[in-house]
Amino acid sequence: MKLSELQELTEKERREIILKFQKEYKTSKEKEKALKKMSNADINFLIYCMDNIFGKIAYSKYLKEE
Repeated sequence: MKLSELQELTEKERREIILKFQKEYKTSKEKEKALKKMSNADINFLIYCMDNIFGKIAYSKYLKEE
C-alpha cells in the first residue's frame, strides 16, 4: 500500500520522536527511569509514535493506574 504525502510526513515525524527519546535516554535503565516519571498522556504519545508492537507493549507497561 502506498502512503499519501501526509501519511509519509506523519510517519517520519513519529519515527523522529522515538529516535529523540532513545537518543536522550540511551540505556534501558535511563528509559525506565524516565518512563516512571512521565504522565500517562506522555507515555500514550510515545506508544502512538512507536512503529512496532513490541515497543508499544514495552512502553504500555509503564502506564499508571488511575
